[in-house]
Amino acid sequence: MGLNTLAVPVYWSFLEPEEGRFDYTQTDMLLDEARSRGIKLILLWFGTWKNGASQYVPEWVKLQKKRFVWAESIQGNLTRTLSPCCRETLEADKKAFCSLLEHLKIKGAEDILLGIQVENEPGLLGTPRDYSDTGEKAFSSFVPEKLTAWLARTEEISPVKKIWLENGCQTGKNWEKTFGFFAEEIFSAYKVASFINEIAEAGKEVWKIPMYVNVWLGEMYNRVPGLDYPSGGATGRVLDLWKFAAPAIDSVCPDIYFSDYRTYIQIVKTYSRRDNPLYIPESQGNHLNAMNTLVAMKEYGLQGIHFFGVDDAVDQHGELKENYQEFRGLIALLTAMQPMIETYQGTEHFFVITQYEGSASQYLDFGDFYGRAVHYLPNGDYRWEPHRGTDTNHREEAVFNKLAKGIVVYLGNGEFYMAGEGFSLNLLRRKSIKEMTGGVIASQFQNGRHQRYLTVEEGYFNEKGDYVVTKIRTGDECDTGIWMDRDVGVVHIRIDM
Repeated sequence: MGLNTLAVPVYWSFLEPEEGRFDYTQTDMLLDEARSRGIKLILLWFGTWKNGASQYVPEWVKLQKKRFVWAESIQGNLTRTLSPCCRETLEADKKAFCSLLEHLKIKGAEDILLGIQVENEPGLLGTPRDYSDTGEKAFSSFVPEKLTAWLARTEEISPVKKIWLENGCQTGKNWEKTFGFFAEEIFSAYKVASFINEIAEAGKEVWKIPMYVNVWLGEMYNRVPGLDYPSGGATGRVLDLWKFAAPAIDSVCPDIYFSDYRTYIQIVKTYSRRDNPLYIPESQGNHLNAMNTLVAMKEYGLQGIHFFGVDDAVDQHGELKENYQEFRGLIALLTAMQPMIETYQGTEHFFVITQYEGSASQYLDFGDFYGRAVHYLPNGDYRWEPHRGTDTNHREEAVFNKLAKGIVVYLGNGEFYMAGEGFSLNLLRRKSIKEMTGGVIASQFQNGRHQRYLTVEEGYFNEKGDYVVTKIRTGDECDTGIWMDRDVGVVHIRIDM
């Protein structure tokens, strides 16, 4: 796949098989294997929660049910989720987590460890809140004054504040009177966020490393907390509450398995905030996610993305499966353009090319140039002729049977860097309308052949970030637009202004 980082779990049950006795075998294996392969790691702490349940806690936690309280449903049935209201569970999880960080620090893991996910899709699945005696006592108590004071002073009408206002801005009351219909989810969110924040705070006392929490999104099915998604997780409805209650968490990150554009954009808009860098820790390795990733990078400052289940990407013969090929192209694109992304993402110099269903080309306004990315794949009203604009090594059907995806960085003064696949970029110098509509410039066919290129180069960025030229294009190789495929690396264009 060409990935540079693996996100892999560390299990509480393996780390502390007996209370107070820690076994770092799994952790050391991960560090050693990553170092030997020259890749980075994100560690996922599977402690109290994994997917709204407590499946990875040690056996000694599971067996001591009076000490470690399990959440109950309203019918009194035990769920498979430990209660966020239980202090004993919090202390045990915190002790194990700090032990893990201490070991990582001793092992000198800072060279390969980029961050830690604290728990996994936390919350309660199977019930909207804990109805055990412990949970009932907490739910019937008054809402903490610091929470209602925060709601009173915040100017933005966020979802939780809107709910509070609609219920009469109550203070000094229990959770149900304060938040009405949504009381169970808001109560669970506050308890889970506070639980995890205390773990993260203690961990950062040991080693100050970036920490995030991932989210099983609330946009599922009928959107009922505890039924369709873990209640108490940092869904859009309670995201502002999570940011208040868990300041030690550097980013709250959505796991996005939605491919449709409208839902995807709604989600990234919610989680891309000035106080919350956009990072996607779970997604799908398909073609639509490849397109959506580029849009999120351009429009919402996406910092990183994982796709789930890398071991499923290859078949029984070790070959990459067909449905992962488009995402592989995205990875090649991001890898090739990494120095450009790190320097220019979020600026006026940064552009992306994406091909969605029905799209045949894409218009780009570079300021003193207009661009049109013509998509190779017949996915609209235009059919590309594969014999035009390529060299003899890029006339195979596979070159053209890809959705267009690319990144273009325009530095100004006629200088471009770009990478990608499945398209050809045609440029038109923005002059007066008279000049743009006259002579050879007016003809798409002639414009390409009369483009005033100084140089068109293929190459790559080395480890120092310097551009290294591997090939020069001229004549037939660029007179019908600058064509792209993933194996050509980064194309550098200079045009005489």
